[in-house]
This record gives sequence, structure tokens and C-alpha cells, in this order.
Amino acid sequence: MTATRQASYFTPRRLGHVNLWVDDIPTSERFYSDVCGLRVEFSEPELIATFLGTGHTPHDLGMIQKTNGVDRYGKDGLLQLPGSIGLHAGLNHLAWELENEADLVAAFRRLKDDGVPTDITVDHQVAHSVYMFDPDGNYNEFYCDTVKDWRQVLSGPMALITTHWDPLTAEGFAEGRYDTDPVLRTNTAAPMRPWRITHAVLETARIEEMTRFYTEIGGLHVVAREEGVVYLGATQAQYDHHLVLVPANSASYHHASFQLADEATLDSAVAGLQTQGVAIARQVDLPWKRSIFLRDPDGLCSEWYVKRPAPRALSALGDVDLVEAV
Repeated sequence: MTATRQASYFTPRRLGHVNLWVDDIPTSERFYSDVCGLRVEFSEPELIATFLGTGHTPHDLGMIQKTNGVDRYGKDGLLQLPGSIGLHAGLNHLAWELENEADLVAAFRRLKDDGVPTDITVDHQVAHSVYMFDPDGNYNEFYCDTVKDWRQVLSGPMALITTHWDPLTAEGFAEGRYDTDPVLRTNTAAPMRPWRITHAVLETARIEEMTRFYTEIGGLHVVAREEGVVYLGATQAQYDHHLVLVPANSASYHHASFQLADEATLDSAVAGLQTQGVAIARQVDLPWKRSIFLRDPDGLCSEWYVKRPAPRALSALGDVDLVEAV
């Protein structure tokens, strides 16, 4: 996929959330809430979906139960989840938050004018969204918030919320409707105390093609390149980066990364996990970060980390795998 007329289409502020396909919603919900400390913000029982977060956005992590080949419908008869997708646990999509609807609508219209394919466009009640695939087949959501006080709209079990939205006839409001002073909440009974989701890590055999997509289409910028790894950032400078592309023999979603406030918080998390008998898949202790990796009930990986002040040096990893060191 190559843009022909536009240097970039979307201009994301940050990675808003990661959405996963899971085998069993109650089991995965308990893990990410009771172990990882994400708070359940709302759910869609008919869609078999749960949404958890820290409060920066309506959710840092969404999860939807696999379709097992059966179509699942949203509001007003929208075929939201065809049975041909979601057959295995793994990444559903990465979600990129834009400044406003005007930017989202303008990007979509330019994509259409330039013949760049997109998938579905929808209204999620608190967001308008455009979905499309990257060259490796990873699904991406580009969205704008439509309601600043989203907790007044989304709370607890919800009736179906997603319906049709047409960017070609949309109003295109210009103000940002994201919360600039969010109330942060986590599950205080869990051993983990996450602060925010910061980035996702994808493995790919097509680094350059994927980099072109996420810069020319997705509007991210290259923050750094090192040892074949590409770090990509959005407009929010308080995040170091939002996506990391790691060279590999095949395409794969590796993990989402959640930042903790400080090393004391991480120490407390490690102790709490050990007390609960929760296995830590990997501990990483490097000059530029310290982190733990956990595997959820489906074997999907997540990172929980704190930053350190030393510069990154991927050429000196010792026994740490490259994809865990980034």
C-alpha cells in the first residue's frame, strides 16, 4: 500500500488502546483486572467484549471473545464482527487517537480520493473510527473522541453501542474532545499498579514497508533506528514512542507495554505476584528500563515497565532478547 499524493494522512496524538481476541472473556478479564490492575470500565455482553483501563482514555485494553466462525452484530444491524475473523487469540487491533473529527474526516476523504483501501467506519458513541490493515495484516483503528466525559456514557454492562458512521457526510468538528485532566483509577486490590499504556511492539519481516505505512498512512514519525529496530512516535511528546517495529522472520504481534510510576511500584508488583503465585515470564533489568513480562490465559504477552535515565544500547543486551529489550 503506497500513498501517491499525500505525505501522511492521519496525525495521531498517541496509541489510545490495544484490543485483543481472547478465548474466554471472564477468564481474561480476571487476569487483566485482578492481576494486572486495569479497571473494568464497561462491557458489551451481546458483543462478548470487555474494556479495561487506567482512565487516560475510555480503555487502555479492550478484549473480545473469539467469534468461532459466528457473525456478531452491533447496533442497527451493523455486521461488526464477521465470523471469518477472530478465530484465534491474538491482536484484534491497535487504536490511534486523533485530535478531532475534522482531521479524521479529512484523512478518510484523502484516502478515498487517492484510492487507498480502508475497511469499516463506525460510531462507537464516544468515538468515530476508521479501520484499515497494515502490510502485515495487523488491523488499525484511527479514531477521534466525540465525548469528553466518557464515563457519563460508558459504565458497567452496556447495550450494543456501535453503529454506522459515514465520514463522507460527517460534520467534522474541530475541537478536541479527549479528556485533558483525566481521573485515573486502577484495581487497587491487584499487585500491579499501571499508570498508562505507552506503546505496542510488532515483529515483522518487512521493516521498510511497515515503516512506510505507519509514517505515510498512519502519520507517525521515526524517533530512532537501532540494530534494525524502528521506533515510531505520535504528536504527544510526553511519550517516548508509541510503536516499535522489530525485525523477525515472520509477522507477529509481540506485546503491549504499560508504564509504571517508579521502581518501588515495580518492586511491589513483583512481590505481590510472587505472593499470589503468578508466574513472571521474564524479568528484564537494563540501564534504560526495568520490566517484567507476563503471559495472559491465552499466552499473549504484556510488558510492565519503568524507565531509567541511561541511553538505550541495543547492541549490548547480554541474554535479553531484542524484542524484550526495546
